[in-house]
Amino acid sequence: MVVCWVSLLLPCWSLSLSTAFGIGLIEEFAKILGVLVIARHLRHDSELDGVILGVAAGMGFAALESIGYAFSAFLRSGGSLSVTVAITLLRGLLSPVGHGTWTAILASVLFRESKASHFRLNLKVLGAYLTVAILHGLWDGLPVFMTALVLPGFDIFVAQFVVGGLGLFILWRRWREANHLQITPNAAVEG
Repeated sequence: MVVCWVSLLLPCWSLSLSTAFGIGLIEEFAKILGVLVIARHLRHDSELDGVILGVAAGMGFAALESIGYAFSAFLRSGGSLSVTVAITLLRGLLSPVGHGTWTAILASVLFRESKASHFRLNLKVLGAYLTVAILHGLWDGLPVFMTALVLPGFDIFVAQFVVGGLGLFILWRRWREANHLQITPNAAVEG
């Protein structure tokens, strides 16, 4: 039996877009809860701190999720280690532009909007949460729609390239703003 390892990468290919967005809402909420728990006793006065903690939390989540994907691929392939290694490698390459990026975006906005002694949830934080949940939903759900435009097997890569690029662009803007605020602390008060 020949197993197409690409089809094992995202079992969610058959997800509807609404289900994919629901998953995005749930997973992004779970990751930011992790950030909140970790940083609850820390001073959070720097957006850059949020970027760093967000990347770490997102990559930790991605590592756990990748273990599940690798185990599922191992079982569905009949015990093929080469399929399992290929899935693990591919997810390791894609995770930084997925979970790591999304959590960094949300945590940076959360830290920027918070006071040194407590977190503050406002419309900007909610907007960032919805943005990363939408990116996550597109990451999971867009390949289904891409099959009509590109060759099967490439749909996932094209969709994830587009969504990953958009996420990286947003994160770059967050980092640039955070860096500017770090250099000129009064910029937040003036602007």
